[in-house]
Amino acid sequence: MLGLTNRTTLDTTRSAITAALVVTLAMLLFGAAPAMAAIVVDQNTAIGAPSCTGATTSYNTIQSAVSAAPSGATIQICPGNYAEQVVIATSLTLKGVTDTTDNAGAAVVVVPSTFTGGQFTQIDIQASGVTLVNIGVDGTNTLSSCDSGPTITGILFDAGSSGTLKEVALRNHNISNGGGGYCNSGTPVLSNSASSVTITDSSLRNFDSIGINLTTSSSITVKTTTVAPVYVPSPLTSVIPNCVYANAPTVQVSSNTVSNCATGVEADTTVSGTVSSNTIVGYGTSSTGFGFLCFLNCTGITVSGNQIFNTAIGASMKTVDETGSIIFDNNNIYGTATAVYLFFQPNNTVSNNTITDSGTGVYGVTGNTVTGNTYRTVTTLTQP
Repeated sequence: MLGLTNRTTLDTTRSAITAALVVTLAMLLFGAAPAMAAIVVDQNTAIGAPSCTGATTSYNTIQSAVSAAPSGATIQICPGNYAEQVVIATSLTLKGVTDTTDNAGAAVVVVPSTFTGGQFTQIDIQASGVTLVNIGVDGTNTLSSCDSGPTITGILFDAGSSGTLKEVALRNHNISNGGGGYCNSGTPVLSNSASSVTITDSSLRNFDSIGINLTTSSSITVKTTTVAPVYVPSPLTSVIPNCVYANAPTVQVSSNTVSNCATGVEADTTVSGTVSSNTIVGYGTSSTGFGFLCFLNCTGITVSGNQIFNTAIGASMKTVDETGSIIFDNNNIYGTATAVYLFFQPNNTVSNNTITDSGTGVYGVTGNTVTGNTYRTVTTLTQP
C-alpha cells in the first residue's frame, strides 16, 4: 500500500503531466500564438532595411505605424525630425530611441511647413491607455501675427482618453505677435475632458499660454517635471503665461520645478490631493502672480514642503461657496507681498511654514488655524 506522502507525490505528477499534454495538444491543433513583430519607424531607412534598432524598418512615418498597430503595441521611433500630425485612436506606446553611438539625437515631432494659421495639434490622443516615452515635440513655427486667432498645441488628450507622458520634451509652443511679444496661444499639453493624465520626468519650455492645462474627470498627476514659459520682457508686450492648471477630483503635483509664470500651480474642482515638494519661482519680482492658487472650487488638498519665491502671493485660496479644509504646511515662502492669503474663508490650517522677506505673513486668519509658523523679516505677521 502506498503511503500518504507517496500517493500525494504521484497525484501531483499525474496533474502536471495532464496539464502538459493539454497545452501540447492545443499547440498542435491551433498553433502557438505568434509573437507581436517589432514595429519600428525610421524616416532615414528604407522599409525592409535594418533600422536604428537593428530590427527591420516597418514605417517611415509615425502616423502610418500608429494607424496599422494593434492595441497594446509598442512602436519604436528612431532619431529624426518627423514633420507630421499624429492621431492615436488605439491603446499603445510610442517610445523614442536615442542613438548615442552615432550622436543622432532624439525622435522629435515637428511642425510641418504647411502650418500657416488656424488651430493646430501635433499629437492628438483619442484612446485610453496611451503612453509616450522619450519623445520630443517641438512647436517651432513661422507665424508672426495673432490675426485670425492661431493656436498651437503639442499634445492633446481628447474627450474620454487617458495616458502617460514620461521623459517627454515639449519645446517652443508659442506664436509671435510680430511686435516682440506673443499671442498667448501655445499650449504644450492640453485636455478639456480626458479621464486621467499622468506626466512624469518631462520638460516643457518656451510656451506662451499655459504649460500644462488639464481638466479630467478622475485624476491628474504631474511629477518631477520642469515647466518654464517664454520670458515676456518688461514693459510687458504680452500676457505672462501660467505654468500648471490641474482641474480634477484628485490631484498630485509634486517635485516639479516651475518658474517665470504668472501662476505656478493652480488647482480647481479638487476634493483630495497634494501639491508638495515643488520649487516655484515667480515672474521677475514679487509684484506679480501666485505661487499656488486654489480657485474656483477645491477642498481637501494639502500644500506642503514647497519652496516658493518672488510672487505677489505665495499660496492662496479663493473659492466660491466653500469653507476651506485646505492645509498649508511646512512650506518655505520667500520674497512675496503676502505669503499666504486666505481671502476670508474659514476652516483652513496654516502651520509650520517659514515665511521670509514678505510684506504680510498670513492674511485672513479669522476662522482659520494659524500656528507654528516662523516669520523672518516680515513687516506684518498676520492680518484678520
